[in-house]
Amino acid sequence: MTYALGLDIGGSTARAAVVERETGRVVESRKYAWLERSPQAVVDGTAELIRSLPATDGVVGVGFAGMLDGSVVVNAPNLGWRDVDFGGALSRALNGRPVQLINDLSAAAWGEYVAGAAKGVRDSLTVFAGTGVGSAIIAGGVLQTGASQVAGEFGHVKLFPEGGRRCGCGQDGCLEAYAGGAKLAEWMKEEGLEGGAGELEALAAQGNAVAQKLYEFVATQLALAIANQVTVLNPAVLVLGGGVLLRSPGLVARIREVVARRSTVSSAKAVRVTMAQLGDDSGLVGAALLG
Repeated sequence: MTYALGLDIGGSTARAAVVERETGRVVESRKYAWLERSPQAVVDGTAELIRSLPATDGVVGVGFAGMLDGSVVVNAPNLGWRDVDFGGALSRALNGRPVQLINDLSAAAWGEYVAGAAKGVRDSLTVFAGTGVGSAIIAGGVLQTGASQVAGEFGHVKLFPEGGRRCGCGQDGCLEAYAGGAKLAEWMKEEGLEGGAGELEALAAQGNAVAQKLYEFVATQLALAIANQVTVLNPAVLVLGGGVLLRSPGLVARIREVVARRSTVSSAKAVRVTMAQLGDDSGLVGAALLG
């Protein structure tokens, strides 16, 4: 067996794992929580995390929650970063070892494609609703990255021609500004609701009128946006994941129903809707194997 190193960098933690290249199996993993979110602190913590694992060689694949351009993090709303050469800084901290940054949803989608829910198909759409909302597209067995490495930024499709709630990306009216866990929690707090985004479905089910209004808007917009993506992309598998969806079975059921009813007939018949199988390991596996 040969081994690769993959990382998953989020808004508050980093995870690193040694992964079998041939099978996608996670051999050993570690987790690190940020004490601060400055680029240098994250670089130092990530390098320390890597050194705590068994030695590997080759490129370090890093799944990162943000918009990327090569080694540069153009926009990472959850960390508050703009135009940070994180890949270059991490490479220097690792004595010149090559580092490849990969969008976190692209990494998760590839992990599920190689060893999880999308294994055995060549066309998949992966959508996660967690702290933010994102997607990744695999077509013909090839991960689609786009002309500037931001294909699949599904959370930043707009819900209104003008205006709307401010998103962490700096624009208004993005899907993520309503359905992403961080922004949804802010919205709930503004409306006097206690708890996080994962509690919204339960509050609505208990009969809270304000929760019901927010939940219905989120469920309608997210489900319809996904159904439209299924129409456009015609995937064989739609993989769903992320903390908000994992804690909202009714929302997952709504997505299934709307995809079946509102996608084109041929696309709806072709797609299998499933939850991610690798859990938190999907991004680690994908980053390691794409690195």
